[in-house]
Amino acid sequence: MEMKQLEAFVAVVQHNSFSKAADMIYLSQPTISAHISSLEDELGAQLLIRSTKAVYPTQTGKDLFHRAKNILALRDEAISSVNGVDQELSGEISILASTVPAQFLLPEIITAFQKQYPHIVFHVHQADSLQVVEGLLGYRYDFGIVGTSVNSRRLITVPFYRDTLVMIVPQSMIVNKEEIYRDLPAFLRQQPFVMRGDGSGTRMEMEQLLHKQGISVQNLNIVAYFQDTQSILSAVSQGMGVSFVSKVAATVYEKIGQIKVYDLEQQAFARQLHLVFKKELVLSPVQKLFVTYLENYFTS
Repeated sequence: MEMKQLEAFVAVVQHNSFSKAADMIYLSQPTISAHISSLEDELGAQLLIRSTKAVYPTQTGKDLFHRAKNILALRDEAISSVNGVDQELSGEISILASTVPAQFLLPEIITAFQKQYPHIVFHVHQADSLQVVEGLLGYRYDFGIVGTSVNSRRLITVPFYRDTLVMIVPQSMIVNKEEIYRDLPAFLRQQPFVMRGDGSGTRMEMEQLLHKQGISVQNLNIVAYFQDTQSILSAVSQGMGVSFVSKVAATVYEKIGQIKVYDLEQQAFARQLHLVFKKELVLSPVQKLFVTYLENYFTS
C-alpha cells in the first residue's frame, strides 16, 4: 500500500468523481483508476461503487477512508514538523455549515484566512444544523459549523463565535419600544410571526430562549415557515410579520433600511456557534491551522 494510492482513493471519495480527483491532485484519470484498482486488488475488497453519475464508497471503502485520511494527516504532520508551517502550505478543507455561518460568517473568515494562506482551497456546503451533524458523521466533510449545542460522544465541539438573536420587524411597522421591553410575550402574541423550519439551529435556540421568557411557540400567530435566514429576512422586509434571526444576518438588511432590529436582553438571547469535527479525525497541518485561526479570529 502506497501513499499515492491512498491519496487517489481519498480524493475520489471526497469528490465523488475520478476526473475531479485527478484535477485536484494533479494526476491523470487513468493513473487515478490504476491506483484504485491496485489498492482494491491488494486489499481483496471492492472500495468504490462506480455509477454513471458519481462514485461512492462501499462500507469497506468508508472504513478505509477514515484510516487513510488519518495516515495522510500523520504524514503531513511529520513533514510540517521538519519544514515548518508557512504561506506555501497547501491543501483542501471541506466544511458543512448551517445557514448563518455559511452565508454570513464564513465568506469573511475564509477571505481573511486566504490572505495569509492563499494555497488552501475551501469547499463549503450548506445544510441545517441537524443535517450538519448527520453529514459530519459520514465521510465527506472535515468540519461542521452549527448554531446550537451538539450532544454526541463522537464529535468534538469548539465554540468560536458568540451570536445574538435579535427581533426583526418590517421597516414600516410602528413599534412602541417600551411596550416590547415591558411585555414581550404580549407583543409577540399580537403579531404575525415568521418561523424557521424544523432542524434549524436558530429555530431550536429561539424556542429555548423564548421559553425562558415565558413565551410558548404554540401561542404565536405563525403565518409562514422558511428554511433559511435569507428568506425570513426578505419576508419580514416585505411586511409579512416579525421574527428572530441572528444579529450578524440582520445587519445588512438593517443598514439598507429594510427592517428594524431590536436587540433584547443580550444574555437571554445569546448563543454560541461551534466548529465540530469527529473525535477520531487526526487533524492535518492545514486543518490544525484553520482550527487555531478560527478560535482566535473573533478575539483578536
